[in-house]
Amino acid sequence: MNNVINWLLKDDTPEVKYRAMTELLGMSKDDLEVKKAYENLLSSKRLNLVMDKFKCNKKWEDINAFLALAEFGLTHVDVPIDEYMERIIKNMNLSMKCAKILLLRNLVSLGYYEHPWVQEQIPLVFSTIRQDGTVRCLDKTKKTNDSKLLDMGCYRQTTTYLLLAAELKKVGIILPQFELLIKFYINHYVAFHSDAPGKVIIEDMAGTFYPIDHVHIGLQMIMYGLSVLSTANHPNCEKAWALLDSKKDIESKYILSASFAEPYFNVGMVGQPNKWVTLYVLLSEKYRTKY
Repeated sequence: MNNVINWLLKDDTPEVKYRAMTELLGMSKDDLEVKKAYENLLSSKRLNLVMDKFKCNKKWEDINAFLALAEFGLTHVDVPIDEYMERIIKNMNLSMKCAKILLLRNLVSLGYYEHPWVQEQIPLVFSTIRQDGTVRCLDKTKKTNDSKLLDMGCYRQTTTYLLLAAELKKVGIILPQFELLIKFYINHYVAFHSDAPGKVIIEDMAGTFYPIDHVHIGLQMIMYGLSVLSTANHPNCEKAWALLDSKKDIESKYILSASFAEPYFNVGMVGQPNKWVTLYVLLSEKYRTKY
């Protein structure tokens, strides 16, 4: 395990190193080594490329930039993004409907929970959670949903709610609807059809896709969300843990199963051991033990 952590802490990926130090290892941001990693991240080419996305003044570039910054473990205190946050709120429209929940997750992670718009939206979006723990497919033009859940329940969209719920819990916010979400994943053995336990609901969400968006979410992210929400030790999660464990190599590094043709930030090569996937699995195990 020490070899894997040392791999995550290498200087060639300052964004992984900083996130691993602060969240996985729980090191203080006042620690000299953390401060050094922080400075290296702020001056890194990868962060500069992310910040350049805001210069495009395009809503989807803004969406991707916020997501990347949240993954890096930064907040609006660390990077000057307040004006872009206000811009994305003004640019919210129906074309962004499926991305809204994940955007809220990222804004909470970036330290914007107290923002009036975020405060207003959180209870509104969670009011759409149904008694079975899912949300409807938001695309009214679709006749069927690829998750094939009953009554147009959308597994992809529901999972963005799971990630938002996990981020809210990390800042001390727990809503009644979290229990409905948890019940859904438990009833479906996390990622499997309840009436066909050997069949995954969505094939690409049973892999280790990364980086994520509101449509593409790897299993490591789902287990992370369930771990933060104190659910990952339930017996019905064992199949999903076994499936996730099947993605690691002999060195206990997890393989990236798929990614975007052009990821919005560099995460490594498909088919190779991946630091981000491995980090999320280790974080899942940490929260699984903690809760």
